[in-house]
Amino acid sequence: MKTIMIFAGLALTGMMSVYGQQNVFAFFEYDIRTDKEDAFINGYTRDLEWQRAQGDDWSWIGWFVQNGSRRGRFVDATPDHTWADFDDWKVDGAENSQYNRIHWLPYVKNPSGSYKEILAMYSNYKADWYKSKYLQVYYLHTNGTDDGKNIMAYLAQVKPQLSKRLGGLSFIWMKTVSGGNPATYLLFIALNRTEDLKLCDGIFRISESGNPERKYEGLIKNIESELWVYSAELSLFPHAGE
Repeated sequence: MKTIMIFAGLALTGMMSVYGQQNVFAFFEYDIRTDKEDAFINGYTRDLEWQRAQGDDWSWIGWFVQNGSRRGRFVDATPDHTWADFDDWKVDGAENSQYNRIHWLPYVKNPSGSYKEILAMYSNYKADWYKSKYLQVYYLHTNGTDDGKNIMAYLAQVKPQLSKRLGGLSFIWMKTVSGGNPATYLLFIALNRTEDLKLCDGIFRISESGNPERKYEGLIKNIESELWVYSAELSLFPHAGE
């Protein structure tokens, strides 16, 4: 989580007028070294305690990837930011990095990070959707050959169908702004029980019903999915209960 200061100094000024306010997430991911799961969890928990003691007013959410090729990977994110937030973090960056190395960095490998933005116009969600027990996550890899208009038109078309299909479950579209493939779009579906996965079965066939539009043919190259499990133990919400 706190390696955020490594790349938080990226020039973001030009993006601030383009992207929505408080829709930006910073994600961080790590593979846990073999037989180091307990050491990682204990160290990360201590790190959250240190974080709270520093007066950090950012929220942090932790998940473990439950299935797919990345099974066991730890993901955390700080949600609901503006771009300007990342230039004004309360926690001292050098001290933060020092405590990362003490508490949990020795137990992980293959770190990565990204800035992603919610595409609010095409999403349907409630506050704190990310605290759901599970997140079903889809990666839509597009062909990346257009200027984004086709994918946005596609998301607009499927939004009402997703709302109907998912029966009130929150769904959130995101795009990667930095730290990943900008031609890949992510769909998060917030689930409270494993049984809700049945609502997701064949979910990307719904746009083929009714009146399919040929202009979207070939837009999506392939789709991958995985299930994230929320970890309350490895999450921090300093404003909870306010």
